[in-house]
Amino acid sequence: MNRNAVDLRLMRSFVAVARTGSVTRAAAELHLTQPALSQHLREMGELMGVPLFDRVGRGVMLTRAGADLYAQLDPLLSKLDLVLTDAIDSSRDVRGSLRIGAIDTYARSLVIPAVSALLAAHSQLRVSVREVPAAAIDRELVENELDIGVAFSHLSSPDIEQRTLFREQLGLARVASAHAGRRPVSLAEVATHPLALLNGDFAMRRQIDTAFARADIALDVRVEAANVDSLMRLAEAGRYATIASRLALPRNTPLVMVDIADDGMARIAALRWRKGKTFSPAMESFEQALMAEIRAAKLDLGHASAKPRATDPTGVRKATAKRTPS
Repeated sequence: MNRNAVDLRLMRSFVAVARTGSVTRAAAELHLTQPALSQHLREMGELMGVPLFDRVGRGVMLTRAGADLYAQLDPLLSKLDLVLTDAIDSSRDVRGSLRIGAIDTYARSLVIPAVSALLAAHSQLRVSVREVPAAAIDRELVENELDIGVAFSHLSSPDIEQRTLFREQLGLARVASAHAGRRPVSLAEVATHPLALLNGDFAMRRQIDTAFARADIALDVRVEAANVDSLMRLAEAGRYATIASRLALPRNTPLVMVDIADDGMARIAALRWRKGKTFSPAMESFEQALMAEIRAAKLDLGHASAKPRATDPTGVRKATAKRTPS
């Protein structure tokens, strides 16, 4: 007997007929035509080398060899079905590990609250959150060091796909004064302030430099830092202003923020992942929790793109927007 030729399809057909005692009822149960099922039975009998059924009126009856085979095969197939069901159910569970990378502003204002809600609902999940520059997020996604990232949509990579989340306008943050207004300010007005900014390793700094260079306006940068928290502390001391997202403003801060009225100072946040990566239940649940935080923050969702399918993220549009000059 060629054991390799006895496939699961033939075994299921044999067990169904043995259990029901009828080719007609078994064919209906398996969603097969009667001729197709009869062919399965013939193949099974030929491969086994012994008769498995005898015809009895309009039905069939197991032979001795058939009864012995059925007694052993039926519980094996039942166990296999249980294993497959458990595997499917397990694949839908939100558990295991999830590695998230985010720029520091989004990590602290949106990602950490989203993760807190996620873990409260799914105690078997373990999450790692890393605060890294946007370019490093893409690199670590490609190298499979991260599962998902929260950064900017303007970054371009053939190996990365994304879903856009919200649009925000960068603003000028400074200590409030009696004569300071709350209206948007121009690039020229920003240039009158001594500034503390992120250093050139960060996408936001490159975006700022590009916008001012395009307008042929020089910035008065006095201090460069490697994280937004340091910028906020420098600005709170009162000697410098800074440029940042509204999400970066600390609570109970003396700082006020006004939008910078220039299209080059807008950015679109995006959820990013490695091209071809299947969304796990943990990734799906994190995305839902993140969107809840974004809505609670009343951010501009006008640029949010359609939600990716859990089983086929390759259907989402690719991150092919123009790269910001480095």
